Amino acid sequence: MKAKLQKLLEENQGTITEAVINEALNYWYDEPKQFFEDVLHYWCQWGTVSSMIYYTDTHKFYDTHYDEIEDIRLELQDQWILWNEPIDSDLKNYYSWLAYETVAYNIYNQLDMEGR
Repeated sequence: MKAKLQKLLEENQGTITEAVINEALNYWYDEPKQFFEDVLHYWCQWGTVSSMIYYTDTHKFYDTHYDEIEDIRLELQDQWILWNEPIDSDLKNYYSWLAYETVAYNIYNQLDMEGR
């Protein structure tokens, strides 16, 4: 899995995919698969992703990846996975977590499917 992640990393410089893969490769477990399973089970809001805990971090992430986050948000809206409900929390934080978790989910599924 690490070799596949390295290849994806090289192909996705400057993207949310790069941020997720870097975190997975530097996670405290030896196997990155555990990182993805933790993110998918506990999400960002439980502190699973050390780089996405504080508002200063999620706001910087949002500002850096705004266009990609907006693309993800619109795609999820188009698929009726996300709808226009009022959000009672910090918008930058909410959408940063949403995008990070979506990308982690997509990477995990892509690698899991390739491994079969």
